[in-house]
Amino acid sequence: MMVQRYRYALLLFCFTMVYGLSSISHFVFAAGGDAGKGKAIFQAKCVTCHGAQGKGDGPIGKQLKPPAGDFTSAESKKKSDAELLDVIQNGKPKTAMVAWKSQLSEAEIQDLLAYVLTLRK
Repeated sequence: MMVQRYRYALLLFCFTMVYGLSSISHFVFAAGGDAGKGKAIFQAKCVTCHGAQGKGDGPIGKQLKPPAGDFTSAESKKKSDAELLDVIQNGKPKTAMVAWKSQLSEAEIQDLLAYVLTLRK
């Protein structure tokens, strides 16, 4: 009887994990992103404002009001992957940061996020 309870508990746990993880897979940010591909996107789309190292020191980055985000700053490092993803997808109101969700595919956005996360180190 006790063994059977453990089996049911284990089965319930496995079902919960499989179902739960599959239903929240869209919350696993950058897990599938390719930082190498993201770097190419960053260089093509983001360097003008954020600079080559993501410090917000691109050719027009410091001139913007407010200035472009510095991914190496302590403030930026406090932001979750979800927050960064939201800014990439939807832009940031009252700034020059545009929404990329209509210009980049979801895979490209994940690649870009993966690369931006490497700049925080």
